[in-house]
Amino acid sequence: MHELALSESIIDLVVNCARQERIARVSRVVVEIGVAASVEPQALLFCFSIAAADTVAAGAELVIDRIGLQASCEDCGSRYAPETLFSPCPDCGGFARRILAGREMRVVSIAGE
Repeated sequence: MHELALSESIIDLVVNCARQERIARVSRVVVEIGVAASVEPQALLFCFSIAAADTVAAGAELVIDRIGLQASCEDCGSRYAPETLFSPCPDCGGFARRILAGREMRVVSIAGE
């Protein structure tokens, strides 16, 4: 379950930011995760609370915003939202595409006191 390692990385980032911003307690962390990022949101929520224990983020709410897939067809130049990583271009049927969004994972905001 790599979600525990991801949660620990998120908490490390949150703790460092809280220290820099002199935040005594973090109440909310918002992350964006692409649907193709190979992250199970429910597992991340579970692991986040474990990783946050005994830190300034203990008890903080983790909000996960999912980012849909976006692609650009390298054959016809069309931009589209594929249903899966293996979906063909809806305009030309080609499979040569560049993924523009949907694989990312980033901390967007931290709220605290």
